[in-house]
Amino acid sequence: MNFKLKLLYSIMLMCFTTLTAVAQTWADDIAPILYSNCTSCHHTGGLAPNSLMSYTDAYNYRSMIKTYVESKYMPPWPPDAQYKHLAHERVLSPSDINKISQWVSGGGVQGNTANAPTPPTYTNSSTQLSSVDFTGKMQSYMVNTGSDLYRCFVINTNFSVDKFAAEIEVKPGNASIVHHVLVFEDTTALIKQKDSADAGAGYTSFFGTGSNDSRLVGEWVPGTAPIKFPSLMGVRLRKNTRIILQIHYPKGTYLKLDSTRVNIKFATNTTSPLFREVFLAPLLSESNLINGPLSIPPNVVKTFTSAATMTTSASLPYPAITLLSIAPHMHLIGDKMKVFALENSTADTIPLINIPKWDFKWQGIYNFRNPMKIPLGSTLVCQSAYDNRASNLNNPNSPPLTVNQGESTSDEMCLVFFAFTYYFPGDENIIIDNSPIAGINELQKDIVNTLQLFNVFPNPAKNQAQLSYFAPTNYLAKAKIINIEGKLLKEWPVNMREGYGSIHLNIEGLIKGQYFLTIETKSFTKTKQFIIYE
Repeated sequence: MNFKLKLLYSIMLMCFTTLTAVAQTWADDIAPILYSNCTSCHHTGGLAPNSLMSYTDAYNYRSMIKTYVESKYMPPWPPDAQYKHLAHERVLSPSDINKISQWVSGGGVQGNTANAPTPPTYTNSSTQLSSVDFTGKMQSYMVNTGSDLYRCFVINTNFSVDKFAAEIEVKPGNASIVHHVLVFEDTTALIKQKDSADAGAGYTSFFGTGSNDSRLVGEWVPGTAPIKFPSLMGVRLRKNTRIILQIHYPKGTYLKLDSTRVNIKFATNTTSPLFREVFLAPLLSESNLINGPLSIPPNVVKTFTSAATMTTSASLPYPAITLLSIAPHMHLIGDKMKVFALENSTADTIPLINIPKWDFKWQGIYNFRNPMKIPLGSTLVCQSAYDNRASNLNNPNSPPLTVNQGESTSDEMCLVFFAFTYYFPGDENIIIDNSPIAGINELQKDIVNTLQLFNVFPNPAKNQAQLSYFAPTNYLAKAKIINIEGKLLKEWPVNMREGYGSIHLNIEGLIKGQYFLTIETKSFTKTKQFIIYE
């Protein structure tokens, strides 16, 4: 009898498992995943082949979808999410991967189409900016090249005064041939001279625009969202400047027409004392390799390290910079790259990005979920590796040849671009992306997993005040009071116990004005503003 009961239980369990496997449907379970993570590239006319917009599309490619998501080849997200969580990660949760696997194994059931979400709309004429204040399109150009082509296209602006770009969007005219776009601004006549001297639209220039006056203000690679800076920040566009789009067209592009466009939204409140200019620059490059030059012999894997100490001759209100985004750049034999900072006073490591398997097709601009504070005197470090063996399927040479630094895709580069500005207390609390991290719940059973600071009370304050908090664990921290000029006025150790608590602030002797209270641990810094009145 026990054997029969066990057999019956096993049969029932098998039936239940089978029913569970076929429970997933395209309408209820799969379409939401594809529309949120895949179709921005996989749609007709998009950057990727094989549209996944409809049930029929998904069904026809179901086995491929299952293979790619289980191997985590798709969605493409080269950074290691375990090293550093970045904004807008294209990472599927284990639950979503399991849903796709079960859906495919269950036969790819369509389900009730009325339950499916409304398909997103993708048009090259639409914009993802909150509004567009300037739009400029390059003169149409017929690409016909057997080698890598870097072509610069000049767009006049006629700005009567300096402007600041708060949002920048590049719209490729032909997504199938535009590998990447760098957006520069330049006020010199040299740009027009180069444009006029080269027959046809634009002019060829491998090393930037060919003008020392050109300043990088934006960039685009497939799969990236428009650049959007936090409030009261923007990148400068000078009076009467010209926008230059340097576009990389890959070799083997024949008789393909392109007419790429740039859209810009201007920053507001630029006269506010709190407004800050954003700069884009390769703070790490081949010029600061400590074991250069960048040259990789055949049949070897070679590693390099570049380092740069953060210093400035400018007078800053606070001795730190704020990093907004990071964009590593290598070519075909690039293998891996890790970037971090070494804090100057503690030598603590500040992780920035780690790409354990470089893929030239999927390089991007990565925003931090919260801006990163890097104290002046800290060192930025890049560790990169290059695989010049025949076993590297991306190797452009067969047999392998020595690869040196250069702009061509068959050459190599070691660049890390940053968008940055000077630091204000509280920058690290700016939210760029607070969406749930795939597979990780920030709130579990109403228990917060990060330190929560409440407002200083009373505010405005006089003589005494306190800061309330909720701590998910014990913290050994430092509390600091800093004035509006960035001067440290008071500092004391605090032992923050798990649970709800408060920190007493002794503000006696501080004059009327605005102040910042900073709670600092080895792993994070959080800041609250408060006011003292007489």
